[in-house]
Amino acid sequence: MHKLDREALDIVDAVERSWIQTREAIHPVGNIFMVFAHDLVVHFTGILIHREAKSSYNHKNVFPYVNKTYALSPFEFHTRFDESQICRPSLKSRIRSLSLSRTALGEALPLASGVDRVAAKWINLFASQKESTHVFLPRINDQIEALHELISTLAADYELKGLGFIWKNWNHHVTTHASSHQSVIRENGLLIGTRNNLQNRKLAANFLQQDKEVVAITHGEVANSVMDEPPFGYSERTMCSTLIDYGSADDNGCFNRPWIQPANTLFRSGGLTSKIYKPSNTIRLPSRSQSRILYIPTTYHGNDLYGPFHAYEDSLYREWQAWLFKTVPELVYKVHPKSHSAPLEGATIECEALDVCIPKYDVLVFDYFATGAMLALVSDKPVIYLDIGLRNLRQDFLGALKQRCEYIKIDISELGSLDLTRLVGQLWATRTERSNESISSYVFASSEKISWKDVFSAVNAGKSPRTM
Repeated sequence: MHKLDREALDIVDAVERSWIQTREAIHPVGNIFMVFAHDLVVHFTGILIHREAKSSYNHKNVFPYVNKTYALSPFEFHTRFDESQICRPSLKSRIRSLSLSRTALGEALPLASGVDRVAAKWINLFASQKESTHVFLPRINDQIEALHELISTLAADYELKGLGFIWKNWNHHVTTHASSHQSVIRENGLLIGTRNNLQNRKLAANFLQQDKEVVAITHGEVANSVMDEPPFGYSERTMCSTLIDYGSADDNGCFNRPWIQPANTLFRSGGLTSKIYKPSNTIRLPSRSQSRILYIPTTYHGNDLYGPFHAYEDSLYREWQAWLFKTVPELVYKVHPKSHSAPLEGATIECEALDVCIPKYDVLVFDYFATGAMLALVSDKPVIYLDIGLRNLRQDFLGALKQRCEYIKIDISELGSLDLTRLVGQLWATRTERSNESISSYVFASSEKISWKDVFSAVNAGKSPRTM
């Protein structure tokens, strides 16, 4: 494990300890360390990563994200969340907040593609999109004092400069988003997407503190429990009363244990993966000279760096890609739609959506596990996974992944001594027969199905939804 990953895990542990110390005396959900957990991790692990980064990046960053200048010498942030979104919502947001039901919507709901498109339209029609809001924190002054103590400790432990500026930024951040006043919620329940999103965390905390139903819907086309990483413990598998996940796998790893276990977990099958999946036990690499090979990278993150296991800085990731394309020049580069900078210079580019372009290629290559990799794994195409140390997967899923695809473990810090030509050549020399069937349980639910109509009806009545 890299040094920065270990330090990031220690920061997560410090945040969780602070939450544990305050959850009984104050509240487990209306808790400053629960609501702002992801922001705290982003900010302080970002400082550690940027402090050791080789390069600086010009793209705009908004608190709690930082840049190299801030990491080396913190200053007062002026690019913050726009308070007017809470105090003076736009006409569009006011219209969207009108409701024909007792169901509220948060942000980033993964309902707008594939088989869920129709459901998304009528859910958006009848439910209300919640405006940006303050989160209710009981005994808010005591909680802010506890936060100040944690930040002071982190600053001392990691020799961070500018504690005064760091605290000024955090005090402003919390007081912008939090309140000592608890407003009465008229809706019976809430549908939300990722809880890495602060608006969703605030909404979830407000609804849960009033014993309202909160249904969280996983994005990404794969069971989020396979990611053995802290955000899946403090965000994606918690802060809800019902979790709707993919597949049928829901086990803990070392770092993804839910901080608060949802009372109810339902499972569904992925929409895009269902379109692509073709069960096969006879997958093997074709002739290399006659193959079209698609490389599916992650984005260039610019300043949006945090840990652990999440991303390399752009200059290092680009260096790795240059090495890869030098070894396998026939690769076609799939452009990531959210990238902060242009793809590798000189590479042949593919811009179509993955579910459209995957059938056009003979071999698929990825170095970062996310939705794109999952779409590759459920296809009947040969897949090469170049594990450069990004993402930390649960061991049973990693085992299934190694059975599914050609796997090469790479230490990205030793590129100069890496004989990638030999390693890639060995894959084509062996041409092992592979199966994609062992992956299916992480993507596809059993015979039980989710009815979005029933989910909506249950939430609208303030009840926990069930499978059909």
